[in-house]
Amino acid sequence: MSASSSAAIRVDDWESNWGKDKFPDMARASVALSFLAFIAFASSSLISGYTLCTLKSM
Repeated sequence: MSASSSAAIRVDDWESNWGKDKFPDMARASVALSFLAFIAFASSSLISGYTLCTLKSM
């Protein structure tokens, strides 16, 4: 997540220096996908933790 957001910060500078390219779009997409992956991992961890804590032993 850190690397993709670092790349996305420089997108405006990249476009002003070298014009329109595929890189800025790919940088924005990588930020969005890493954010979605973080949300999926966090929700999975919360569900697993809840399941583990409410498990009744036999």
